[in-house]
Amino acid sequence: MNKPLFKLAFLFNLSTLFTFCTIFNKHAQYRDSLLNVYNTETIQSFGKSYVKGGKSLSFADLKPEFNSGIAKDLYKKSKGILFLSRVFTVTSIAALITGAVLKKSDTKGAWAFPIIGLGLNLGSLRFRKQSRELVDRALWHRNKEILFGVQ
Repeated sequence: MNKPLFKLAFLFNLSTLFTFCTIFNKHAQYRDSLLNVYNTETIQSFGKSYVKGGKSLSFADLKPEFNSGIAKDLYKKSKGILFLSRVFTVTSIAALITGAVLKKSDTKGAWAFPIIGLGLNLGSLRFRKQSRELVDRALWHRNKEILFGVQ
């Protein structure tokens, strides 16, 4: 092969490689900054607790995190359903205690209260699950807004 042609091909390939490396390096920097935002600004849920940037948050701590309409509405709806779930839980415990007291004193109808208590407890679990699903959807919307700037 001709030496000048070989040098020209080598320089062309080297400049092409350098150009592609520069383009890929810029893309890598964008990915690194997106990864940094993901690690510090997004919120993940782990059971009853939520984590943002290595700090643990409770359900009440999430309130200032929701700024947009959809996420804020989902959080408010979730909070209302969680309150209803807690009311059902307290009522169910009261019904179970009342049933135990009435059964001890051999009062008729003592079996109705534990049955009502169990029913209220099952309703409480259903509402708690629904509340968790709504707050997860709110977190999804919030994280999407943070990462992509989309509302």
